[in-house]
Amino acid sequence: MTGVARSRFHTATHAVPAVRGSSVGPLFVTAAGMPAVDAADLVWHMAGRYRPPDALRRADTLAQADPPAAMTARQPN
Repeated sequence: MTGVARSRFHTATHAVPAVRGSSVGPLFVTAAGMPAVDAADLVWHMAGRYRPPDALRRADTLAQADPPAAMTARQPN
């Protein structure tokens, strides 16, 4: 599991900064199940021309959207 944040969380002292492209500010990457340095390298290589990679921007957009009607419909008992 990999976590990517735009700002440093004060208790996440283990977060690895990853600067993408011409961005001045880094993304902060944490990981479980793999070294955080390797996870940061994967984030650095992800596609996209902005600071957050395209896949993470899309996942963030979907997570903030309303759930589809099929997921919120009540199921009969």
